[in-house]
Amino acid sequence: MGFDTSPVDVNELDEVRAIEEGFKKAYSGDLKGTVEAVDKLKGFALQLIPLDADAENELDIKALVISIGDIARVSAEMKMEQACSVSGRVLGDISLEAAGQKRETIAIKGLYIVGSLALEFAGKGLDAAAISAAESLGTCGKGYSRMKMETLISLAEAYLLQISLLSIEKSLNKTGIAAISYLGEIGVASAKQAIETSTLEASVILEDLGNAAVRENNESCTKAVIEALENLGTEVSQGRMKNILVQIAWSLEMIRLLALERGMKGACFAAKAALESINTAGLLDAEQNLEKIREIKEFHSFILKKS
Repeated sequence: MGFDTSPVDVNELDEVRAIEEGFKKAYSGDLKGTVEAVDKLKGFALQLIPLDADAENELDIKALVISIGDIARVSAEMKMEQACSVSGRVLGDISLEAAGQKRETIAIKGLYIVGSLALEFAGKGLDAAAISAAESLGTCGKGYSRMKMETLISLAEAYLLQISLLSIEKSLNKTGIAAISYLGEIGVASAKQAIETSTLEASVILEDLGNAAVRENNESCTKAVIEALENLGTEVSQGRMKNILVQIAWSLEMIRLLALERGMKGACFAAKAALESINTAGLLDAEQNLEKIREIKEFHSFILKKS
């Protein structure tokens, strides 16, 4: 007499087989097979996310997310950057879907793995894969902004900060410029939604990155920071977050002065032009500005410790 297999058991078996297939294809260097396996795992995760959020469901989704990350690591060892890029994008898609379904722990898990992968890819000099993972973080951050999920926005910003710092340190300019740009885009998206904390986080993190880039005499990344701050300042100046506009103007001036000291004429000129382009009309008077800057600097220290 045979035993009936429930649809749930069949699905679980299919998931296990897909995970095994993904590792097999990755270890054998089969790019097409690896990408197909990762896409299949994404499909399983997206099917599970809308279901009842019990312990078993959560464990199943996390197992799929972790497996996608591990397959990406094998792909990195095999130098299959396209498979790495697909894995980072897939994990971002899963995190965004989970956030939209209010499955925050799943969203955080997916984001954490994307951030970890981005750092690992950058550390291995896999520029294309690292840039793709940074883009996934940026896409997630902008999506979280539309959902007004501040914890997730902060995490995306923190991971992009780490990737940018690593890239500046190792002179991985393409990755650094991309990560800085995506961080700025998250700030702009937050400003559009009038999420003051997340917008301020982006601005103070960008200042820290600008300072780091100047210290390393990295003019390309310094200019990327200046451009990101200018774009953020342009967006902020259209709203009511005047204290953040003060912070951005302060950041640009500090970067300009540091660049001037280092003889980075291009960055110095770019910062001066950015300052002139931002609409600072209607800002607080000088005394109030100094008080606001003091408060922002205290918040800056808090944000950097948190990240």
